[in-house]
Amino acid sequence: MASDSQGLTTKIVSLFLERRLPWRVSQWLYRYKQEAIRRYYDYKVLITRPYLTGEDCPHFELHTLLGHKHVGMTLWSVKSLLHYSGLRYSVVLHDDGSLTVQDIKTLKKHLVNVRIVRRTIADKLIREKIKHLPNCCEYRFTPKETSDHRGVKYNMRIFSLRIFDFNLMSTASKIMILDADVLFFKRPQEIIDWVEDPEDRGCLYSIEQYIPRRNSRYEIIGFERKIPPPTAANAGLLCFDKRAFDLELIESWIGHNKELMDKFATFEQSTYNHLLHTRGGSVPLPDSYSFNYTDQNVTATHFAIKHLFYRNIPRLQKVLG
Repeated sequence: MASDSQGLTTKIVSLFLERRLPWRVSQWLYRYKQEAIRRYYDYKVLITRPYLTGEDCPHFELHTLLGHKHVGMTLWSVKSLLHYSGLRYSVVLHDDGSLTVQDIKTLKKHLVNVRIVRRTIADKLIREKIKHLPNCCEYRFTPKETSDHRGVKYNMRIFSLRIFDFNLMSTASKIMILDADVLFFKRPQEIIDWVEDPEDRGCLYSIEQYIPRRNSRYEIIGFERKIPPPTAANAGLLCFDKRAFDLELIESWIGHNKELMDKFATFEQSTYNHLLHTRGGSVPLPDSYSFNYTDQNVTATHFAIKHLFYRNIPRLQKVLG
C-alpha cells in the first residue's frame, strides 16, 4: 500500500512538473528578454537630445508617476510628446519611492527644468492636505500588496498618488496624466487645442478599446476590439481640468466603494471616471489615441503590454535624435 501511494505521488509530481515547468521556463525567458530589451532602450534614450520644459502654457502641467525601472520609459514617453507637440510644457515627475540620486540627475539632464517630487516630501504634504478625510487617507497611505499574473508583487494602492499628488501638488488649472508606457507618434492637435484654451473646462480621455488575443501559453497572437465598445476613461492618458477635482466627492466615493479599492489596482481610474461623470463636459479622444492601437494612423498609444512599448520605440529613435 505504501509503495502504491508513493508511486501515485511520484506520478502526480511528474505530471505537475511536466505541465508547469515549461510554462515557468517560458515566463523566466520572457522576463529575461524583456529586462534585456529594457536595459538596451534605457541606454539608447540617453543618447537622444535633451528637451527644454516649463516655458509654454503656464496654466498646464504634465504629470507622471514613475520608479527606478521606469526612468528610461518616462524619457521616451515625455520626449515623444514634447517633440511632436513642438512645445515646452511644464513636466512634473512623481517618485514612487524608488528613484535614486542618479535617476534624478538623469531625468534633470534630459528634461531641462523638470520638477521632481520625492515621495518622502509628498507624503508629508499630502497627509496635511487630506488629514480630515479618513477614506482618502486610507487609500493614499495604507499599502495593499498584490501580484500580477506572473506573480510579481506590488502595492496596488500606489496609483492613489495619481489622484491626490497630481492634483494637490499642481499649480496649474489643467494637467495631463501620462503613464510612462505611453508613446506619441504624431502631433496631438486635439490635446494642444485643449491645453491652449484655459477657458475650456472639459476633459479629454483615451479609451481602452483593444485587448490582446492570446494562445494557451499566454503569448499574444493579435488584438481585437472590445465588445461592447467601452466608454470609460483610461487614466493612463487623461487631460484633466482641475476644476473637476473635488476631495469631498472623492471621500464619499471611496466610502461607498471600499470593496473595489481592495479588489482592483485600477481603483484610481474608477475614481477619475466618477469625477468626469459627475462633472460632465468631458469627451473621448479620437480612435488614434486608443489603448494598444499601433497602426500608421496612431497619434498616441498607451501600451499596457511592455514589450509592445519597446517594439515601437524604433519608430521614435530617428526623430528624437
